Amino acid sequence: MNRIHVASREMVRRTLPPLTTLRAFEAAARLLSFKGAAEELRVTQSAISHQVASLERNLGRPLFRRLPGRVELSEEGMLYFPVVQDALDRISLTTDLIRQSGAPASLTLQVYVTVAVRWLIPRLQTLRETSPEIAVSLDASLLDWEFNPDRADVGLIYTRTPNRPNLTYVLLRREKLVAVCSRDIAKAIKSVDDLRHFPFLAVSGRTEDVSIWAESVGISGLSQKSSPLFDSNLLAIEAAVSGQGIVVVPEFLVEADLASGSLVVPVQSDIMQPGGWYLAYLQRRGDEKAIQKFQNWIKSL
Repeated sequence: MNRIHVASREMVRRTLPPLTTLRAFEAAARLLSFKGAAEELRVTQSAISHQVASLERNLGRPLFRRLPGRVELSEEGMLYFPVVQDALDRISLTTDLIRQSGAPASLTLQVYVTVAVRWLIPRLQTLRETSPEIAVSLDASLLDWEFNPDRADVGLIYTRTPNRPNLTYVLLRREKLVAVCSRDIAKAIKSVDDLRHFPFLAVSGRTEDVSIWAESVGISGLSQKSSPLFDSNLLAIEAAVSGQGIVVVPEFLVEADLASGSLVVPVQSDIMQPGGWYLAYLQRRGDEKAIQKFQNWIKSL
């Protein structure tokens, strides 16, 4: 029995290059610069050169082509780089997880400010109750943006093309577009044609929603040029509440207003937004407990 145990240990014995050489190679390959790698790792350029050369001797193959004033990855270097980068990333992430296993998990969520104010924040208390070990901080913006994994751990985004490399997209919901206005304006709307007599509040970058909705109810050529322009749905919704016009938004952003009667739907339509609302995060971070718990919680809403 002992002999079998010893043999199995010998079978998994690994011969790996020194970690310092792998770190030097990864930085130099990512930046395509020995100088840049030296600055990042806070060592001399000569040290990076020696570490890479040591790794090349260990492998018996050149990893870079040294050209005048620059370097390029060789075929072996291009093969080796993504493997080394992934391994170092996994080691780093797992090390952080172990170090933080006894401490509350912090999670930064990148989110549109309208979604944060009108939908997410009123529901966050339930996350605190079910998962008090997760401390969520919000990185909110008025403008449309792509998820930036350097700024946040996860992103709550709207997109028609959930296909950026190295990201996981979890579909949370698809939303109906609704046109909403104050009760006073709604009383004056007897037919679809009456909509032309009232301003449709314009939101920077969201004109697509208005045209899609207008087409669904049979209005063509609707112009927003003379309408007030807002830089977020949040401001446009508040303007609609105060009677300044009609705004077209995803329905979940005005659920509370419709329930309270501060906004009403003057003309019904079943048109959906062409894209979807997704939770986005780096693929390699998908197994982190905080991200998994947050994902399960937000999918349950």
